[in-house]
Amino acid sequence: MKWQPQGVTRVGDWKNRIGALPLVAIGGITAERAPLVLAEGAACAAVVTDITRNSDPEARTLQWIAATMPWRDRDRESVEVKR
Repeated sequence: MKWQPQGVTRVGDWKNRIGALPLVAIGGITAERAPLVLAEGAACAAVVTDITRNSDPEARTLQWIAATMPWRDRDRESVEVKR
């Protein structure tokens, strides 16, 4: 990748730089960090390692689903309002 790890605190800075373009948080994102990057302005968070290297990938996936539910509900409500 072109940049070094930015950390959660830089997500908001990057979002301000790119404006309306969607920002994807990728690399080192865990179910615990996902709500933090989403709250800072990321449109989504990419995940592979946090699930595939977990001793119970199915349970970890369910943790991801629970951790990101508030943002998915918000997006669904936003789409419904626009209709």
